[in-house]
Amino acid sequence: MSKLPLRDRLIVLTRPEGRGAEWKSTLADAGAAVIELPLLEISFEPDEDTLADVLDTIGEYDWIVFTSANGVRGFFDRFFQRFSDIRSIGGVRFACVGPATEKALRAYHLDADLVAAQPDAVALGRELMTKYNVENQKLVIATGNLAGNELPRLLMEEGLAIVDILKVYSTDQKSVAEAPEAAEFRRRGADVIVFASPSAVESFMHQAASLRPDVGARQPQVVAVGPTTAEAVRRAGIPLAGTAAAPTAKAIREAIIEALG
Repeated sequence: MSKLPLRDRLIVLTRPEGRGAEWKSTLADAGAAVIELPLLEISFEPDEDTLADVLDTIGEYDWIVFTSANGVRGFFDRFFQRFSDIRSIGGVRFACVGPATEKALRAYHLDADLVAAQPDAVALGRELMTKYNVENQKLVIATGNLAGNELPRLLMEEGLAIVDILKVYSTDQKSVAEAPEAAEFRRRGADVIVFASPSAVESFMHQAASLRPDVGARQPQVVAVGPTTAEAVRRAGIPLAGTAAAPTAKAIREAIIEALG
């Protein structure tokens, strides 16, 4: 492999604004030029009633389950509005979906008790039930508005746990058609476009007519982050060139290099 394996390559990242810095710098270090098209926007607007109930009884929980890094940030942002001392969280254990979520937790100087071997919520639930007895234990899942019901249903029906769901952030589609970066993408195209979630794929498809590269521009290949996003790409009828095994900068860089041959 050359010293700069992505020299002269143009990569498009579609993460929400402010969330792609590490990915961008890693790709730039490999020689790539990077365009950011934030197809989603994140707002940290928890359900206030549920949040109050959870924080009022925080010492009663056996586990806090985080399904994303945004869930970690959204939860602790509001936790520290109520409490000034991290010890107020008590003896609760933490379970995280994947390494990116674990890294977000470590930013608060907390270690995860369980990190799913696969970055998938249902895989985390099954691993939690396999390694720990959660029957009659009280869990809170800190998650977003687009999360499915599979994880809480699994923990309640098979694990017989008591589960509360705390939605601490919302993910919404963002129009980028008028952004300068979109104009650059239409003019130049790209070698690869990276999708990190099914929601980003959906947002792209809704805006596809205004994001089509011009005649003569590079037609991008698609790299997905994780199997769930890869499946969303396939369902959208988009050819898939590669899948990053984990939502880490290194895994994404390697998937892009492999996709480009």
